Amino acid sequence: MNEYCVFKGTLLRAAPFKDSYPGSPHYVITVAGSDNKPFNIVVNSASTEPGEDGDDDVYFYADLNFDDPLTAKLEALGLGLHTSGFPRLDYWQDRSLLDLSRMRPVPYKDENGNRADVNDIIDEMLTIDESRPSQKLPYDNGSGKLQQRDFWEPTAKNVVVYGFGFLFLPKQDGLHETHMNQGNPKGRHFKENGAFQDGAVIVQRDNGFAAAFTAFQTQRLPTDAKGNPTKDARPLPEFIRAQ
Repeated sequence: MNEYCVFKGTLLRAAPFKDSYPGSPHYVITVAGSDNKPFNIVVNSASTEPGEDGDDDVYFYADLNFDDPLTAKLEALGLGLHTSGFPRLDYWQDRSLLDLSRMRPVPYKDENGNRADVNDIIDEMLTIDESRPSQKLPYDNGSGKLQQRDFWEPTAKNVVVYGFGFLFLPKQDGLHETHMNQGNPKGRHFKENGAFQDGAVIVQRDNGFAAAFTAFQTQRLPTDAKGNPTKDARPLPEFIRAQ
């Protein structure tokens, strides 16, 4: 069984998603634990299932000044993988974690220069400057085939990343499902529902913490104690509009 976990690692480099990359759209964050081996934490940049408006935008909220009691517990963790002894996240039951009404549909790339896209927001959190030189490195998006992606190193030193989610199997060399893991309607993602197993990416820099929360337009709220949609649950966009 693939357990819910958190990986704490020092940021090595990151690769924002580009249209030219095959496979599922993910922003790739490469970190290292105490063994210095590269470990990839991926964030969904777009959805594979269109929302009510027919677009593939994820619902996204970034708190660039994240202040929560759980940060003290995160700081106390050692580098590397943890399957117990860490604070578990739940977007619905832990109302102090984030204000769900602030989540909005966000594209992975904004052509208008508004810096309102997933790539730019995570770049800012990680201190990635895409105007600087990058390096092409091989990356396996889960298909078993290596592809070349452009990676940038952070401009700040000692950036620490906490990725919450589930391991890539069988290699266990990365972590995905860094999004809300409850509220999925009946279908292929319904079995992934659960309580206190939501994903997120939390970043620690010298000046404090930032956090990125992701969900899909097809997910529904409210949920029950098992993370399944209740009978009166509505798709996330509709639920948020009603708040």
